[in-house]
Amino acid sequence: MVREVLDDEGYNVLEAPHGPAMLELLAQERADLVLLDVMMPGGDGRQAYRELRARGDLPDVPVIMMSAAVRPDGLDSSIAAFLRKPFDLDHLLALVAGLIGPSHAGGTA
Repeated sequence: MVREVLDDEGYNVLEAPHGPAMLELLAQERADLVLLDVMMPGGDGRQAYRELRARGDLPDVPVIMMSAAVRPDGLDSSIAAFLRKPFDLDHLLALVAGLIGPSHAGGTA
């Protein structure tokens, strides 16, 4: 659903099913923003975030972390934003636009 909403708003969205696939995809494609779930198939979003930050080529890509079960106070303070599930899609769009600009700027989420 998030992909569809961002696509409808004009953002170019890349999608990966889990953290290792996300890191592999980011080795091939440049992203302006990463949306990352804490709990996902094949791994933990917190670990994927640490691996993302350890990469020298992506130190400043903003990350929006989301979760229904984890509280934001237990997450890395360098995460750009946190969304508690379920979340309002307008709030998500506002966060994305605030971090990378409006969709007409051609951002990749």
